Amino acid sequence: MGGGFLSNSIIVLSFQSGVKFWELVHRIIYNNYDDKFHLILVTFHLSQQQLVNRLKVSQQSDKHYKEVMESLTTGSVSVIDCFSVSEGEEGDSQKGNVHYVSNPFNVNNLLSVMAQVRESVPGDKRVYWLFHNLTNMSVGVPEDDLLKFCRKMFRYHKQRGDLAVYLLNEYAHTDKFFAKIYQLSDVFIKLIAEETSWGLENSVQVIKGVFPFQSKKVFYDINENEEIIFRNKKMDIKPQVPTSTFSTITQMEKGGEKAEGSKFIRTGIPKLDSLLGGGMLSNSITVASYQYGVRTIETMLSIFQNQLGRKTHLIQIAYRFALDEYLTRFKLSEPLAEITKGSLDLFSHGDVSVIDCLNLQQDETNTQKNNIYHLSNPFDVDKLLSLMSRVRDSVSKDKSVFWMFSSLTDMSIGVPEDELLKFCRRAFRYHKWCGDLALYTLTEQAHSEMFRAKLYQLSDVFIKFLAEDTREGINTSIQILKSAFNYDSKKSQYILNEKGQIQFLED
Repeated sequence: MGGGFLSNSIIVLSFQSGVKFWELVHRIIYNNYDDKFHLILVTFHLSQQQLVNRLKVSQQSDKHYKEVMESLTTGSVSVIDCFSVSEGEEGDSQKGNVHYVSNPFNVNNLLSVMAQVRESVPGDKRVYWLFHNLTNMSVGVPEDDLLKFCRKMFRYHKQRGDLAVYLLNEYAHTDKFFAKIYQLSDVFIKLIAEETSWGLENSVQVIKGVFPFQSKKVFYDINENEEIIFRNKKMDIKPQVPTSTFSTITQMEKGGEKAEGSKFIRTGIPKLDSLLGGGMLSNSITVASYQYGVRTIETMLSIFQNQLGRKTHLIQIAYRFALDEYLTRFKLSEPLAEITKGSLDLFSHGDVSVIDCLNLQQDETNTQKNNIYHLSNPFDVDKLLSLMSRVRDSVSKDKSVFWMFSSLTDMSIGVPEDELLKFCRRAFRYHKWCGDLALYTLTEQAHSEMFRAKLYQLSDVFIKFLAEDTREGINTSIQILKSAFNYDSKKSQYILNEKGQIQFLED
């Protein structure tokens, strides 16, 4: 960077899907941490409580996260929670150091609350801003309005001498937007994910700085202490994979501890849990992206089989098959595959609700027959969201809820891409407010790179199922692109065994 940056810089961090960037963000923000420091965090992806829950897990193994937790608990941070407020609610509000925006996708509303929070900070404090992030905000805000917001806010920061860090996912925006944000910033750092034989390799490249800089790509790894280790050249061997978070989760589980408001869950497949950094949280939004040639139903059931039990109520949103066809397929598979038994058990005990989006109603009303719900128009986003809420409210309070949406690709045939993203934003928030686990599936090649990048941004866990054509046939593998914990992005080849379960092959 030619030496560093100035204290009133606007820093934009552009990352690609699969990049581990939080370690770098924490070092920029907390490098000069002291009692004269005040952080204003604008969060679109997680509520303030969910941030605290995740930090309670991470701080056990990483000293950087301890600094973040300290600032949250000592009041040296203000949070503008753009996640927890339902659309249409009137009036902005405040609870302690957490501020809520009635409609954070109204640019003027958000600008007003950000100015209000800034003016409440004592004059002797240095103010740092962390905006997480522009990509989440862009799902619902036209690109031109988003650029005008950035221009106004960047000027506001500089007038007051504040340091501001803004995050965005590179592939979720057009080149024109990307170029204009570059122009408005003082420092522009690009975090790159490159595919290698073992998985994704991370590198950092400075493309704009305050001082003369070198724009050479520098590769980095995250070690066991979740610290950044830089190196100048690519390595042909796989870097060391951090295991500290995985070990921490295991120790906390043995001691009966858990993060308040959520719990750890495991897939029951040790290799996959290890790739995920230990597992996932019970209110995670998981997106499974499939390439042509990968079987979806068996892999979904294999991964989430331990969620299909008497204490769980499954809500299935089905665009591909009607309920009878699902049951027929399960019954045909049952003699050969144990993996379907959990689903059949749920159906037989009535612990499942199906929103059947295949058999359309002829009238304008949505109907219900036993545990099967029909929509008059399943491609009307508002009607679908309304029915999803109605079905969720009917579930017994003593049940945990698991949503299985199959699939966004089927829904996308009839719904514009922007409308589909807005639906996902609203539905994902609803699941997280209710504390539900949710799985959404899509076919990778059926969607634009920008759609996948924005969906990646809205999710908590992103699993990519790859199909590679070889001389012998199709090889299938799993790659983790995003997880709540410190994950391994290595491509891991697997097969479906005679029981229909995922069986990983030797590395």
